[in-house]
Amino acid sequence: MDLWIKIAVVGLIAVLVYREILKSVSKPSNQTPSPKSKAGFLSFIGLGGAVGGFMYVGMSITFIETRDLRPYIDSPQLVSLYDRGVIQLNGMVIKTNLARNGELAPLADKLTVGCDGSDGCEVQKMFDYVTHIPYKTDHTSRNAKEVIATNWGDCDDKSNLFASLLNERGIDYRFVYVPHHVFVVVQVNDTSALPILRTRLTIDNQDYYYAETTSTGARIGEHNGQFPYSFEGIYDIKNDKEVDLKKVSFGIG
Repeated sequence: MDLWIKIAVVGLIAVLVYREILKSVSKPSNQTPSPKSKAGFLSFIGLGGAVGGFMYVGMSITFIETRDLRPYIDSPQLVSLYDRGVIQLNGMVIKTNLARNGELAPLADKLTVGCDGSDGCEVQKMFDYVTHIPYKTDHTSRNAKEVIATNWGDCDDKSNLFASLLNERGIDYRFVYVPHHVFVVVQVNDTSALPILRTRLTIDNQDYYYAETTSTGARIGEHNGQFPYSFEGIYDIKNDKEVDLKKVSFGIG
């Protein structure tokens, strides 16, 4: 069931529960017992069932995939209707946690000084910054600004940071999800700084190069051992849509 359909169901149940509460409160306290007491009992049962349904559906909504520790941790994380970056991909509910537009603009500008408009240079400099942040794993999707403040992160944390920096420079990218891991592929026009054997995915006739944020000192385009047969899905965060894997081609060189 689509995430927003689930949310609508929860909202409907909440309204019904609220109506039942109002009806029970509005009854006079000195009301004498009557044959309607049976109906009141049934109403109470209905209220209990509604609350139980609310909790069940709510738990199904708030189960969030965690990339690094997914095989070991099955505890749900709280998701607000106002949370940014909650996506649904191939039957999974995944939380991303990118910075808001403009929050990392000063950092992105500082990191790309001297690139003279070369997107290949800008991408690699921002990537160098992210890959040199120490790797440390947890079971939550941490915000890009928090990764900077604490100076550590795992695959989804560092991917969130890299994607946030790319957003500030207007550079396109996609998130690639594989079992227990996520990495970024990024569009680069100036490929002169990329290695000769560069790994890429071609999506909508555009080349997106591998960017493995957990590998210290890595270069854009270096292969990280992930081939398309292992992909769980690819997501276009900017346009909030899943990429059709059947229309994605893989290449090296």
